[in-house]
Amino acid sequence: MKINELALRLDITPRAIRLYEQKGLLNPKRNLDNGYRSYTEQDSWRLLTIASLREIGLGLPQIQLLLEKWDQGDSSEVQHYLEIQRMAMVAKWVELKQSISQIDQLISRSEESYGLQLDDLFLLAEQLKQFRQHTHWQDKWGFDRKAHEYDQSSAQMAAGPYLNSQEYEVTLAFMTQWLAPQPGEHGIDVGTGTGNLAEKLLTNGSMLYAIDQSNEMLTRCRAKLPSLTTKLGNALSIPFVDKQFHFVASAFAFHHLDNQQQLLALEEMNRVLKPNGRMCISGLMFDQDPTSSPLTLTNKTDRHPTDHTQLIAWLHNHDFITITHAINEWIRVVYAVRKN
Repeated sequence: MKINELALRLDITPRAIRLYEQKGLLNPKRNLDNGYRSYTEQDSWRLLTIASLREIGLGLPQIQLLLEKWDQGDSSEVQHYLEIQRMAMVAKWVELKQSISQIDQLISRSEESYGLQLDDLFLLAEQLKQFRQHTHWQDKWGFDRKAHEYDQSSAQMAAGPYLNSQEYEVTLAFMTQWLAPQPGEHGIDVGTGTGNLAEKLLTNGSMLYAIDQSNEMLTRCRAKLPSLTTKLGNALSIPFVDKQFHFVASAFAFHHLDNQQQLLALEEMNRVLKPNGRMCISGLMFDQDPTSSPLTLTNKTDRHPTDHTQLIAWLHNHDFITITHAINEWIRVVYAVRKN
């Protein structure tokens, strides 16, 4: 085929095809007699692939990198790259939902008797700014680098000196017992790591999903638990639709988020939870002034102990019934069931 034939067949402009060629995404053969490009069926499929990737929001440099991995036969790297793009799109979607919610509040205020005030607009802008700052989560702990040794010292990796191996196993056992997955239920493990909690939750015919921000952690998790459905993602923008899960679990992941991010994570976990769903969270927690607690030492390692009182208050305000178990002075398990 010549370029105009190909463009007509695929409903793509010749200009776009030439651009892809200039960027090195497409390399058609040239006719030795007249120098015209000659496009094969393989070129046609590659062009369809490029157009599809453009349609889902990928830029040309991103597409070029992905196609290079594909040409090298590295399908696992292609999957990882697509998951990164999906995670970024979900984060934007969550941010957009928050913006819509805030604008709806402004519209409601404008319909009230006193009307919309200028200060309301300033407040909205500031709230959205703070929301974007807190949803920008980064891995400060190098979990990709530590993945290969995580299972050799899970307790130390999970909570440092505040948890021993026996207490680590007791914590996972409590979470499994309280969540008690049932046949036909769907659950999600947020911050699954290498899948130690997920392995215990994969019982009784329930369908379990798991997310983690570390690709290397997920690689090891998939090797251990091939039946587990995993996705790249984090607690601030869970890559699933609303009201999808009967239960949500998160073991030793919360204290890797700061206080505001923990509240956002709770909103996300609540968003994906079905009515009457249940939630279980474990990790470093405190009840008193954190400055007087040994847990202040964790700040040196960028861990953020959860304010247990604030956590329980948030759950109660969102119609959850709660129960707490202290594993030791610093580690707690919180179980919550939504009333509706």
